[in-house]
Amino acid sequence: MTNVIPMQAVKSAVKKSDIPDNAVRLIDRMFIRLKSIFPAWKQAFASEVEYNETKQVWLEELFKAGVVEPMKLKHGLDLAAKSTSPFFPSVGQFIAWCSEDYHELGLPNEAELYQRYNTFLGYARFNRDEFQYRSKVEFWLLKNLYEKCKKKSEEDTLKAIPKLLTEAAEKVRSNFPFEDIPKMIPEKPSFYDKAKADKARDSLMAMMKGKGALQ
Repeated sequence: MTNVIPMQAVKSAVKKSDIPDNAVRLIDRMFIRLKSIFPAWKQAFASEVEYNETKQVWLEELFKAGVVEPMKLKHGLDLAAKSTSPFFPSVGQFIAWCSEDYHELGLPNEAELYQRYNTFLGYARFNRDEFQYRSKVEFWLLKNLYEKCKKKSEEDTLKAIPKLLTEAAEKVRSNFPFEDIPKMIPEKPSFYDKAKADKARDSLMAMMKGKGALQ
């Protein structure tokens, strides 16, 4: 049967002690939902023991993939509900459903945002208005990431990026009105007219020369 998940023991680098209790509860609730979405789920498991072993494997793999978060799991379940297959999905398929395709939403992925943030840091303190933001969403991302992580370590910054991208994705999907990118203050006042200024200067110089000739 091609749709049945092979139930071989999978070794993982993740220790049970590394996984918080709330993650275990999330996966328990998620499996209950998956069973209601896929009516042929029983064909994937030969016994209750195998079912529980599979759930443990899923927990470890989802934890390693960084998707054991309510919003990401919800996104995965939403896409699972749209599947036309009655059979229980593989853990890899579900991870793909949970992993947001940020580019489709006009967002950078985690690596791209981190790279842009490092570039932004050179402007952040004194001349951030000179930074070439690619979109209103990027402005929102970099501004919020800087406010959250300017005094934190690189490790903390890397941990904050996925959560911030998930939040941004939700805002994009809900048509959130992102604030405009601040415009640079012009070097000269907007009322400055170079042509008129040059003409006035020339007239003044001519007047001064005329006075000198009369003396």
